[in-house]
Amino acid sequence: MPAVLERLERWWNQLPASRIKLKLGSPEGLEHDRSLVVAVAAAIEARQQRLGGAAAELQVDANGGWSLETARAMVSWLADAGVVLVEQPLPPLLDPEADAAQFAALELDCPIALVADESCWNLADVVRLAPYVDGVNIKLLKSGGLSEALVMARAAQRLGLEVMLGCYSDSALLNGAAAQLLPLVTWPDLDSHLNLVDDPFEGPQLVQGDGLRAGDGAGLGVSLRPASPLAEALAPGPGPWSCC
Repeated sequence: MPAVLERLERWWNQLPASRIKLKLGSPEGLEHDRSLVVAVAAAIEARQQRLGGAAAELQVDANGGWSLETARAMVSWLADAGVVLVEQPLPPLLDPEADAAQFAALELDCPIALVADESCWNLADVVRLAPYVDGVNIKLLKSGGLSEALVMARAAQRLGLEVMLGCYSDSALLNGAAAQLLPLVTWPDLDSHLNLVDDPFEGPQLVQGDGLRAGDGAGLGVSLRPASPLAEALAPGPGPWSCC
């Protein structure tokens, strides 16, 4: 618990986040998950009281860590706690029909936005899950690249779904590519490169009052940091077969 709150404060010192995503689905059980939500919600409220303005939006991601019974018990409690969105509460299933059926069973009892992540990899998954979820999380490493991700995002909009744009431990290069989709996105979640101490690339930038924006440079708006080891390795110079 203290580590979660400490990390939250570090993030707030780095950027004025308007949305907080809390990872749940702990093997320690529901009481542990609930205590995390209560603590983070209290921290958000305290910060709002101290600084004024709108409180940050609280989202949760269960990473497939709940059963259908557990998820049903949690979603109403989360709504009462002020949470606005639950991401992948159920484990992804290899059988597409069974996977969709469990989302359908939960959707009937879910008072907050229900978003599919690990269950949604491609356009076919967007179409399959559209009747039962409120949004999908698109990641370039799941979709296989920017082209499929763009098709997925446009299809999601046509099907009445909101789009979350996520990442793994990606550098500014991949997040710079993903940032090209930001005009189609309701919930941007491209922060992994902000955690990297040795990212060789410069890409999406934090803009005060405007959140994360794609880089202004040509193409993807991504450039190689001049002093990075990768830049030095790629610098022109005599190769092993050069002669003079």
